[in-house]
Amino acid sequence: MDWLDRPLMAGFHCFKKINSQENFMQKKLFTVAAALMVVAVIGKYYAVPVMAQAVRAALTQDVDQPARAPFQASVTVNVSNFTFTSVPIPAGKRLVIDYITMNGAAQSSGPYVQPIVLLSASVAGNPSANYYFGPNPSATVPGQYYANYPTTIYADSLSLSPAFAGYTPSFDTFVVNISGHLITP
Repeated sequence: MDWLDRPLMAGFHCFKKINSQENFMQKKLFTVAAALMVVAVIGKYYAVPVMAQAVRAALTQDVDQPARAPFQASVTVNVSNFTFTSVPIPAGKRLVIDYITMNGAAQSSGPYVQPIVLLSASVAGNPSANYYFGPNPSATVPGQYYANYPTTIYADSLSLSPAFAGYTPSFDTFVVNISGHLITP
């Protein structure tokens, strides 16, 4: 090899290096293309069931979600009407009571009276279960009572009544607020 051939040889080595880099890139490109093709073929056969599941999930409703059928009722009970007062529940629905608040007044000629509000709930035609709520007296106003109760009570039929402990009240009136939601049994 003489000195005239050296620049040609240097150029040949450079060309050979560029050629090997192009081969490497072509192999990488071919590998990526093959992988995409495999994904496309798999997607062709599995995309329909996946899409069907997504559509089915979109068409499903959570009918027992509390926000879908909220329920509120306000019932006044008093000692002069010592009977149960019914709370209307739509036919074919079950009431889930989430919260009960009450406020009212009670007085007695004796030294002490504890007013009580009685809830009577039945489910699926079974005998009623009774729930007793005794509100606390106000710290500043004698004879005034207030209470709030987070609870969970199920009812297909619901009634409220006044009750008391201690001396017979000469006056006993309460407003009971019931909030919850309706579900399909």
